[in-house]
Amino acid sequence: MSSNTSNSLDSLYQEHYAWLVKWISRRTHNWGDAQDVAQDTFVKLLGRPDKLENVRSTKAWLAKIADNLVIDKVRREILERNYLTMLANMPEAQVPSAEQKWETLELLEQVDRLLNGLKPKEKLAFLMVRLEGMAYKDVAAQLEVSLSSAEKYVAKAMMVCYTNMFGLD
Repeated sequence: MSSNTSNSLDSLYQEHYAWLVKWISRRTHNWGDAQDVAQDTFVKLLGRPDKLENVRSTKAWLAKIADNLVIDKVRREILERNYLTMLANMPEAQVPSAEQKWETLELLEQVDRLLNGLKPKEKLAFLMVRLEGMAYKDVAAQLEVSLSSAEKYVAKAMMVCYTNMFGLD
């Protein structure tokens, strides 16, 4: 990173960190989370210093990055809560170890990121076919859609996964 970029990122942080924390805390109602997300916002910028040069509205840009991070955080909390609820209903002998729980949560997050942007029925159709091994006709029946729609949902999900994984259009 050039010293110019480093200086501009440093001044960006100095000028906008406090504002960003306040902005996020109004959305999350949690000062600690707001500080974490604001910090993560600037950390994210460290990996993309080239983006600093073409910004028109600094506050809007920072707010958009922070908003995406808040959404990711909420999505993770929902995944975690649902997973923990499922574990609570399992027989004790089948409950995975702490390490297995953590690995599963990480995997669930990765899958969720890959399926980002899909409608719920598209996600569900994909998961039913790819994870549960269901036939398309069974997926169609369960989702109450045509066979053609079920096939299209899975095809779209596969394309979204590929695009999200490799960043290609």
